[in-house]
Amino acid sequence: MAELLKHYLYYTFHSLTKYDYMALGWVVFLAFLLMFLGAFVRRRGLSYFLLLLGIVLLFFGPPAIKIGLDRYIRKTEVTLKESRFLRYSDALLLEGNLTNAGKVDYTSCDLVIVLYRPQAFLKTWSPWLKPTAVYIKSLILPLAKEETKPFKILVDPLPRRDDLNISVTARCYP
Repeated sequence: MAELLKHYLYYTFHSLTKYDYMALGWVVFLAFLLMFLGAFVRRRGLSYFLLLLGIVLLFFGPPAIKIGLDRYIRKTEVTLKESRFLRYSDALLLEGNLTNAGKVDYTSCDLVIVLYRPQAFLKTWSPWLKPTAVYIKSLILPLAKEETKPFKILVDPLPRRDDLNISVTARCYP
């Protein structure tokens, strides 16, 4: 889990583009403007509301912008064709395609492979809350807009093989 968090923070600061800087500057400007207006408004209820809105925008605006831009400008799609455990070693072979569905060209991509045990009560959040193993493989390949490239990755060594689910996501850098 610590490796996943460390890599996510590295990815966040490594993949900032001019769109991120413009959006972050706009959110920080609006947050400080709301707090400034909240400090000088005479009506107490409106003043507290503006201060609270500025603080919430300051703390939750940048992550929301990062998520929104990752879904729109830096969107990638990973399609797994085959995933199989090798017979005579503790390794997993993954084959698939990586597609750039975003609006910018990429110079490199990282594939994040998360192995987890399925849990009934945390269906969508179990790979991120309690992963069994996290592997991050770097692919140095240029990927233009609307281009698809195949990948083949060997993940070694693996924890116990029984009933593991696999989640593969891509993080690409312009």
